[in-house]
Amino acid sequence: MKLFLQFLFISAFAISAKAQDIPFKVLKSEIFKDEFKESNIVFAEEAENGSILIIRSYVSGGLSSGRGYYIEEYDSNLKLVKEYEQPLKYAHFEKYGTVLGIIKGDKDIQFVDMFYNINEKAYICSAYIVDFNNSKTSKKELFRLSREEIKQYGNFFMNQTFYSQDTKIYEEPGNESGVSMIVNEDRTAFAITIDMKTEKSEALKLYLFDKNLNKKFEHIFVREIKDKKFRYENVDVSKDGNALYLLGKVYADEKKNKKTGGKYQYELTRFSFEGQKTQVFDTEEHFSGSMTTIASPDKITCIGFYSDQNDNHFKGISYFELDPVSLAIRKSKFNPFSQQFMIDKYGEEKDKELKNLIFKKIHITKNNDIIFNAEEFYVSSNNNQTFFNYDDIVSAKINTDGELVWARNINKAQFTTDTDAYISYTSTIKNDDTYFFINASEKIKKLSNDRILFKHVRKNKSNLNIIRINKNGDFDFQEVLNNESNEVPFMVSQGIVNKESIFFLGKKGKDKQLLKISL
Repeated sequence: MKLFLQFLFISAFAISAKAQDIPFKVLKSEIFKDEFKESNIVFAEEAENGSILIIRSYVSGGLSSGRGYYIEEYDSNLKLVKEYEQPLKYAHFEKYGTVLGIIKGDKDIQFVDMFYNINEKAYICSAYIVDFNNSKTSKKELFRLSREEIKQYGNFFMNQTFYSQDTKIYEEPGNESGVSMIVNEDRTAFAITIDMKTEKSEALKLYLFDKNLNKKFEHIFVREIKDKKFRYENVDVSKDGNALYLLGKVYADEKKNKKTGGKYQYELTRFSFEGQKTQVFDTEEHFSGSMTTIASPDKITCIGFYSDQNDNHFKGISYFELDPVSLAIRKSKFNPFSQQFMIDKYGEEKDKELKNLIFKKIHITKNNDIIFNAEEFYVSSNNNQTFFNYDDIVSAKINTDGELVWARNINKAQFTTDTDAYISYTSTIKNDDTYFFINASEKIKKLSNDRILFKHVRKNKSNLNIIRINKNGDFDFQEVLNNESNEVPFMVSQGIVNKESIFFLGKKGKDKQLLKISL
């Protein structure tokens, strides 16, 4: 009876929501409890028959040291059908073990990890291969690096951070991670990059694998320049899974005498079976603090924010388009922010500029336009306490000619004193519309010039909201779930997008719940 009433509530909510301006459907699982309190959703996939595969990482608290993954299959109503636990276990001589990422093969689910084997004096990259249907696990070594090999280039630190399925590494630039795993858009191939630390040169070891863990190639990238003068921006895997693109920001000697703009250059290097090639370009008289790549079948795009004053205050968006094979530069454009954008951000105040932006997520529309999302992030302190501030959302649309169609600023003020998955946002697109999911106070503050502000509130008091920006750059918003109707708050920054659905995990104490929102 309880499940029947819950189904009626969900159905009624879906119908009422659909009747309003922003159509969506909401589905919740039953409340459940895990053996371990701390868990996060890192993978979600919906099959054609409606079944849903969910993978959650877990870690124990207190004196226990258990960690691993829950692999779960749900039916189309989010009722649990099957589950399997994959603990992470390392021998006493296997140190610094950490999972780099997850890739789903044709038949198996694979957790790619890396650890240091004391006995063999080598860093070993391997994979837990889970046959979910038969509840079996095996392990396969992918590659290893001996201490002698690492010493050729410098040193190597296992200080990476695990990224979920829907996260591409557009985090704060220059925060080099030691070792990273990057999966291409279609999830058919992945790269593993290892950043070697040395004072004399920049060295990066790169491996490319298909989704079934078959190695395609490996390369060593060496730039004869001091490590501190080369900043590794990001690596992208081509859509067909046969090439890698490395973007670096280089403070080269030949740029020291540049009269205007940043005294550096960007270098894009392509790696393939045939070898590697590099294209050099700079941002002319402008400053561009950081850029990132978008690997499409017919072009490579390098995109970022630029300024005419310094690297912390942004005037607009820079755009470079290169041939995906020859790396010849086809287009370069600098799009200033519109007056509408500045009004969004500051109202009628003059001489204000945008700063502290970090890349969050890039989407490609069905017309191959680029939706470029970022967030205003900075660290502040008060009374000897440190605050991590996640403020305004910046979203921009770039057409196939590299021109800025629109840019909007969504005013938001959120902060935390520690890592908090309940603030920030998850974004996605459907057709020509862009969607953001955020937690905020029930009272949306009105600002001057018809602007609004989504305000911070404690996670147990927050409401889940959806914001939509249409193809013309106009935006509206709507409440999805009210805190009074929720048994748990949802971790809105860790949403996983699959097809036209977004999956969130909610948690309150030991109680947990899955949420599916379909657009």
